[in-house]
Amino acid sequence: MGSLSSRVLRHPGRARAQQEPCSGSGGSAWRPEGGGDAAAHGFCYCPGSRKRKRSSGAFCYCHPDSETDEDEEEGDEQQRLLNTPRRKKLKSTSKYIYQTLFLNGENSDIKICALGEEWSLHKIYLCQSGYFSSMFSGSWKESSMNIIELEIPDQNIDIEALQVAFGSLYRDDVLIKPSRVIAILAAACMLQLDGLIQQCGETMKETINVKTVCGYYTSAGTYGLDSVKKKCLEWLLNNLMTHQNVELFKELSISVMKQLIGSSNLFVMQVEMDVYTALKKWMFLQLVPSWNGSLKQLLTETDVWFSKRRKDFEGMTFLETEQGKPFVSVFRHLRLQYIISDLASARIIEQDSLVPSEWLSSVYKQQWLAMLRAEQDSEVGLRLASFDSSGKLICTRTTGYQILTLEKDQEQVVMNLDSRLLIFPLYICCNFLYISPEKRTENNHHPENPEN
Repeated sequence: MGSLSSRVLRHPGRARAQQEPCSGSGGSAWRPEGGGDAAAHGFCYCPGSRKRKRSSGAFCYCHPDSETDEDEEEGDEQQRLLNTPRRKKLKSTSKYIYQTLFLNGENSDIKICALGEEWSLHKIYLCQSGYFSSMFSGSWKESSMNIIELEIPDQNIDIEALQVAFGSLYRDDVLIKPSRVIAILAAACMLQLDGLIQQCGETMKETINVKTVCGYYTSAGTYGLDSVKKKCLEWLLNNLMTHQNVELFKELSISVMKQLIGSSNLFVMQVEMDVYTALKKWMFLQLVPSWNGSLKQLLTETDVWFSKRRKDFEGMTFLETEQGKPFVSVFRHLRLQYIISDLASARIIEQDSLVPSEWLSSVYKQQWLAMLRAEQDSEVGLRLASFDSSGKLICTRTTGYQILTLEKDQEQVVMNLDSRLLIFPLYICCNFLYISPEKRTENNHHPENPEN
């Protein structure tokens, strides 16, 4: 360690030294004004010396008794440096174990062979796996073998997945790519690695999107990750209608789509007719999975495809044919009463000939009777009614008889509704006796003409 005199600070009260020549024997030297400050800078400026002497502190060799308080400060500083620990990052034990024992296979006492690959491992680490723990602790013949051949019945498992699974036994953490999580989950489940299974589940939850949701949902059901399956279903309920995608429609199975359409939590931005249109496109892609057009072209191609086959139905709708029967359970969950309440939607669904006519007839009858009940009422004024899917009256309100006088562009509230008590669509019946101010004035000017 070099000299520490340069770390001694000046007293703040002292003025900056002004150098001026000083004569002496054999030459000259520069010294600060008021020579007593020289020691404070760690130098000796004595007459007769040709060069400045660098001292170890504020001590002048020419004046041994000139020690100052800075000596004590320097000593404290050195003591602090000696007692301050210095950190140096060493190679972690986990990293050393992974590199030396797993990757290099040093001191291996067992070899695992699978899928044409071989791993030099250690029984003491393999026993963290429930699969190997049972194998080594029981009376199985493998418990005394040094080479074990593993049969891999799951096609999702590959060499890379086994590498990650075995390596997880030798390290604290594992980085899992979303593109590899299903294969690693399959390997972890086979080897009964609970920690790795849990980490795969968390990775899946964090990376659910339109490309992964179907694969995750299927794998979660296969390997018993109920929380992941629930999360995927929630994502589909919230995004099926708002983030439609050709590949997503191809991957969605009939059972999953049935569950989605039948759920009251399905998020629909516009109207029920949008659900019908989405189902029509989805059914087309299930029947023609080789179609590779864009989402904008999908509806047009769907209509063309079904229209070409309509002549082959022989008086039947598509869902009544052998091709359409597998999709009946999904279309059954459509809320047809909300579709036929719109004239344009009713015409489209009749023209498509996908839904059996018996389904529509019963809904038409139900809606017509509900409309008659709302219209043919003895009450005068405005009446509103709301019915549930079975036709039962849920809510009814009436304004009674009112006289309103309105100026041009004037509005007046005649009824306030609580949306929490209503079920759409709403049926509104209005009985108005309208008298125009212009007509009334005209009648006053021509009372002799009864036709006015």
